[in-house]
Amino acid sequence: MIKELPYFTKSMALLSLLLLTLFIPSLSVAGSEVAATGTPQKPASEGRDAKPMIKISYLMSRKAGMTREEFLDYWSNQHPAAGGEGSFEALGVKRYIQLHSLDIPEREAVVSVRTGLLPEFDGVAEIWIERDFLEKEWPTKKVQDFIKKFYADELNFVDWSRSTILVSKELVYMP
Repeated sequence: MIKELPYFTKSMALLSLLLLTLFIPSLSVAGSEVAATGTPQKPASEGRDAKPMIKISYLMSRKAGMTREEFLDYWSNQHPAAGGEGSFEALGVKRYIQLHSLDIPEREAVVSVRTGLLPEFDGVAEIWIERDFLEKEWPTKKVQDFIKKFYADELNFVDWSRSTILVSKELVYMP
């Protein structure tokens, strides 16, 4: 609908929507209940019965001399097996996702207003682990041995001096 409106009308419609969301924070957006403070409520998946999850994000840059395609190919096809059979289970991984950076013209529209950005990462690996498992098992020798296997393989394609790791929890604002 908005696509068909003249530019001025489209701008006014978008401004009206923005003002509504700013001044009426108790609105429900896409089925997500928001408190009067504008803070998201716990999603159903974080209810009483769900175990708290931690997301570990590996923001990775490729090694010098490696193309992005070589990086993505190695990461997708070789690295997941680096820990050996049963490694994901031993690490308590409940979910594993690879985000591959896109080299597309539309990227400029996303980043253009931000200055001083770090060079973009080539990919992000995300793993979800139950918090209790992370606290109790990750310091053990068994889990550390699997982590060391993955790290040894990462040296084949990741430049860790230009990469980082974020340990976080997810707050869902819009499911």
